[in-house]
Amino acid sequence: MTDLHLESLDKYRLEIFKQLRRFSSLGVLAGGTAIALQIGHRKSYDFDIFTHKPLEKGLFRKLKTIFGGGVLKTYESKVQLNVTVGENVKVTFYYDGYGPSLDTIKTDGIDLLDLGDLASNKALTLGGRGQWRDYVDIYFLIKEKWVRLESVIDMAENRFGGEFSRKLFLEQLTYTDDLGKFEIEFLRDEVVPGEIDAFFEEQVKAYTQKQILVET
Repeated sequence: MTDLHLESLDKYRLEIFKQLRRFSSLGVLAGGTAIALQIGHRKSYDFDIFTHKPLEKGLFRKLKTIFGGGVLKTYESKVQLNVTVGENVKVTFYYDGYGPSLDTIKTDGIDLLDLGDLASNKALTLGGRGQWRDYVDIYFLIKEKWVRLESVIDMAENRFGGEFSRKLFLEQLTYTDDLGKFEIEFLRDEVVPGEIDAFFEEQVKAYTQKQILVET
């Protein structure tokens, strides 16, 4: 079993995480929380479970049985269920049809997506315009060498095909002026937005120059 950075969750969210083991047969934990639990870079607040198949009937009823009356449904379709639990903790079950391309990370509770899959998911999210915390997550993944920008792009192209645009992703990676840079509670040294912007500009420049050399 993998040692997790449980300090990335407050006490209330830690209890919710423990209860999510009861959904381990349905899917795996993804999103920023799955990244934070593995690398311990920031506090995380929401839970995203990527399911193995379209959502089963009775999922919301099961949630109410486990978490009690403090569960509120905010959105539901055949492929997505959004709820809030207790103190406005967002929990999402989502079926995207792709599934993991790497072995999942085994835990005592619900399994986690591997960092490679998590990074490519974030790349797809940024192509559709993500949030500031998505940039923070990718920054730490690349800066601390958990993944490389080149491998993130290659994996996203292999997993998502035409749904992922390399060109758009690289453009979005270096343009954050229209994002609301809300406060991040870092668990290590705080990183300011300008530092992240400069890092991505350097990364994209190096990647682009390398691609030009490969193509000539």
